[in-house]
Formats: sequence, structure tokens, C-alpha cells
Amino acid sequence: MDYVIALFRLGVATLALLATKEIWLEGDLHGLVFFTNQSGLMLAVVMVWGAIAQVSTLKQPPAWFKGAVVLFLAITALVSWFVLAPEDPDAPVLALGMTSGTIEHELNPVLALLDFVLFDAHRRLRWRHAALWLTYLVAYATFTTIRAEILATPHYPYGFVDLGELGWGGFLMNIAMYGVGFYVLGLVVVAIDRALRPKPLLGTAGAGRGTR
Repeated sequence: MDYVIALFRLGVATLALLATKEIWLEGDLHGLVFFTNQSGLMLAVVMVWGAIAQVSTLKQPPAWFKGAVVLFLAITALVSWFVLAPEDPDAPVLALGMTSGTIEHELNPVLALLDFVLFDAHRRLRWRHAALWLTYLVAYATFTTIRAEILATPHYPYGFVDLGELGWGGFLMNIAMYGVGFYVLGLVVVAIDRALRPKPLLGTAGAGRGTR
């Protein structure tokens, strides 16, 4: 079973890398500014790491890192569903009949959650991790704002962090609202982890086991 899990994780990593190939293969560093792409690349890292650890003595990714990836992908899915405009119907098919948007916004979040629930050791997360993950949102908003302001032509990756359009009041209000959602979803991830039995539901988590 451990080898099957490792293959599954490598498959997920492959999909995540395919969906972000314009960044790592074609050198489109501008794509790194998007939260979706950052989450996808983190998924690739955590899945390759987890696959190797599953069949070796290497320790599994730290619980806070794995939980963060699951959270960020859940947010990616929700923002795509409720906030972003629908994907261009003429978007090119990338793999398995799916576009990069379908993979990143719909498939990756589901696969990450399944992996987390079924194959990870549990009760490793702590409630404080939800607050720790919230700092990523603050760092992201700070980074995108500074980046946009120093560009000759300001460019914000998403409308809800567009300081030029929102003004400081609207910008801070959005960050506060998204921050609350970010934190609550983080608590849900921790709650799921703590509700499950310590041992993985499937597999052994590898000889190295999990780390906090």
C-alpha cells in the first residue's frame, strides 16, 4: 500500500507541476505572484517529499506545512468558485481533458484533502497553527501591494487586493474579512486532524513517520 500511496502522490505532484509549467519550465516569473500558483507549487513539493518519505526512512513533511498546503488549496477553490470570473471556455486542455484552471482550482484541492485525510498520521496539528497560517495572508497582501506600487504600471493579481481601486479603507476591510475566513478554515483543518485517529487510515506514513 505504501508504494501505491507514493505513486498517487507523485501523480498529484505531476499534475501540480503541469498546471504551473509556465513558471518553472518557461520562466514566467510573473506567474509566481498568483496565490493559486504558489499553492500549486507547494503542493508539488509536499507530494514529492511525502512520496519519498512513504517508502524510505525520510520523515514526512512537517504537519504545519502539510496542513498549510491543504488550507491554501481549499482557499484557492473557494475563491475561484465565489470570487473569480469563470475560466475562458477556450482555455487549452492541459492533461486528462482538463485545463490548468480546472486542475488548480478544482482537482488539486480535492486530491490534497484526500491525501491529508487518508494517508497522513494525525493529531499532529495544534490550534496555534491556524494563527501561524494566517501570517501567510498578511505576508501575501503586503508583498503584492509593495510589488504593485514599485512597478511602472501597477498590477495587482486579484481585485480584492487592488489598493488602487479599493483605497486603503476597502483594502483593509477585504484583508480583515478574508483573514477571518482564512483563520476559520485553518481551525477546520486542525479540527479534522484532531478528530481522526493518530495512525493513517491507509498505509503506514513511512518508516520516518510524521513530524510536528
